[in-house]
Amino acid sequence: MYNAQALLEYLSSPEGINKIIIGIILVGFINAILIIYSVRSTYGMAIKERKRLKIQQDKIDKLSP
Repeated sequence: MYNAQALLEYLSSPEGINKIIIGIILVGFINAILIIYSVRSTYGMAIKERKRLKIQQDKIDKLSP
């Protein structure tokens, strides 16, 4: 497998720290995209449902005297 000491030495070097920071930024970016998608899809469904209910209520109001 890997030599743990060499791996720790590499990760503590400036190159290794840069790779760790880039990895953290990428994970955060992917997480932000997933959160935004989730919020937009949930909010979009709520808007569509509200429009559907409004159309349905307008039809009921037309039919009732």
